[in-house]
Amino acid sequence: MASAAQMHQEPAPDRRSEARQDCVGEALTLVFRGESYPAPVLNISSRGTMIESDISPRLGESVMLHFDGCSPIYAFVRWAKDGRVGLNFGCELTVG
Repeated sequence: MASAAQMHQEPAPDRRSEARQDCVGEALTLVFRGESYPAPVLNISSRGTMIESDISPRLGESVMLHFDGCSPIYAFVRWAKDGRVGLNFGCELTVG
């Protein structure tokens, strides 16, 4: 069980190198191990995105992302937890 001191700790500092843009209502198609999955986009930056998905990827695993009206984008898994997946793009994108 967590101690009282652990329960009242300050949140970890944000170590992101740039701001994220919220993407409420946006979605993409995720190609993972040869299968396509619709995935809501939670936020995005020029270097990566966070999506909601029930996939169980390995860290560093490659995926393909299809945003409407854009060329396919290669990305790799940075983290996955509680139905969310953090992805880094294979190249920097212009967002906005």
